[in-house]
Amino acid sequence: MFKFMIIFAMVFTSINAYEESFPFIGVSISTETVDLKPASASSQKETTGTLRYGQQTLDWRTTFAISGNKNFQTFSLEIDKILLDNMFGMPEIRPYLGATIGYIDYKHNTLIPNNGLYYGGNFGFIIYATDSIDADVSYHYYTFDKLDPLNKMEGGSIGFNFFY
Repeated sequence: MFKFMIIFAMVFTSINAYEESFPFIGVSISTETVDLKPASASSQKETTGTLRYGQQTLDWRTTFAISGNKNFQTFSLEIDKILLDNMFGMPEIRPYLGATIGYIDYKHNTLIPNNGLYYGGNFGFIIYATDSIDADVSYHYYTFDKLDPLNKMEGGSIGFNFFY
């Protein structure tokens, strides 16, 4: 599956090979609601930190992220399409819609870790603070197919990206 993620990344990062791209590194903090199986099980709230690396063009953004806390760690690939560039009449605020695929290592009340793939979607706003710094405010929703006891994870995040 790791090979699939690498091929997926190469295909989607090469789509923008002819456009000028802007590399960035970033950090973010997220609040997560993790729903467990069975549905009668309670949800748990998590706060995670994230390190991000990516490339952005005027229309697309590709991000690799490592995030986690004491209960789980994730590695993900996110592809975002920047929408309606002049929606607010200001190019400083840009909405986007994206898809995510990732790998999670989850440890919850057990010494045996569960790990596997997840996928989902996200949407948010890129807010340009300066020519080299932007803020990213987003919502995400991830689902887990065959990873007990995880059912879904959703939440919001705020991050800052530094272009170089």
